[in-house]
Amino acid sequence: MRTLLILLTTTLVCGCAPMNFVNGPVVGDTVKREHWHHLTAAGLIELSEPFNMDYYCDDKEWEKVSVVLTAPNVLASVSVLYSPWSIDYECRNPIE
Repeated sequence: MRTLLILLTTTLVCGCAPMNFVNGPVVGDTVKREHWHHLTAAGLIELSEPFNMDYYCDDKEWEKVSVVLTAPNVLASVSVLYSPWSIDYECRNPIE
């Protein structure tokens, strides 16, 4: 039982490093939003459409995008059958 608990804890903690993408200088006056991206087959097959920044930021430009595996994502995961990731994105007015 102890080995199972250690294995489960290690699995939940490993691989949770966010990937950050930044578009130009960070202004800080942005609108922050979160979107879930759905995957299956150990992350090899996307169930969601590819994330489209032009669609989600409307007439604004994107400033920062972070792809991260959060605790709610881990709780919603069902083995390799379903594995959601959170996409945190920030949109800003165009820099002139």
